[in-house]
Amino acid sequence: METLRFVTSALFEISAEKIDSLRTAFEKNRSFYADISNLYLAVKRVWQAREGKESKDSPSSPRTLFVALTTNARFYGSINTDIMRAFLQRIQREKGDYMVVGRVGELFLNDFPREAARIKVRRFQDDEPTPEEIKSFLTDTATYDHVYVSYASFVNVFNQRVSTLDIAHTPSPEEAEKEKDIDYLFEPELPRILAFFETRVRHLLFRRVLLESELARTAARLIAMNAAEDRADTAVAAERKFIRHASNVFRDARLLEAFSAIAKWKT
Repeated sequence: METLRFVTSALFEISAEKIDSLRTAFEKNRSFYADISNLYLAVKRVWQAREGKESKDSPSSPRTLFVALTTNARFYGSINTDIMRAFLQRIQREKGDYMVVGRVGELFLNDFPREAARIKVRRFQDDEPTPEEIKSFLTDTATYDHVYVSYASFVNVFNQRVSTLDIAHTPSPEEAEKEKDIDYLFEPELPRILAFFETRVRHLLFRRVLLESELARTAARLIAMNAAEDRADTAVAAERKFIRHASNVFRDARLLEAFSAIAKWKT
């Protein structure tokens, strides 16, 4: 129990130190990420309104991928479980392809063999993927019109929730219709602008999801390890009380044996 308390205390200190830098980086770029997301959405709306309907290469129905972003490691509280529950609820009511990222999510699927049969599993080397792993993931998902990623969203240090974001930023036909009467000038031309957004900008926005997810998980670990350390303190105190009681009973028994031996010797 003391070892457990030491481990949870160490993880708490690590999370407390890490969360400051993550939160600073996230807050510093929050407005930029929001602006670039809105710009990406505007470009996709214009593309759909001008070119998408007339393109022979456009599929008759959009391809959709649902992704649950979990971790390989544990000690993050219940956030991974919350992501998987929300993910499974969504795929029950919406059609598409499905993917789970992370070992924790993969293990969670063991309790749902029926759903697991139609879900693709992917695992990064660590909880924070390398640039090569990010590039590979985006390449594999580039053919989808919608890529809905369910991930841990940061509200504050004490509260994290599950959010879902379409990293492809593809608007619905109704949203695209709103832009058809608005004139935009693109330099270079619209197809090249769209190609840039579909590669580099999508990569940037996915990294934003990873950053917020890491921030939320670190906050969840901070709270979970603090609670675990408190429970370990309580358990250690209870064990020490039991040991003192057992030790006192043992000493009393030895004294009784000693007094009994003395009384017997006198007789």
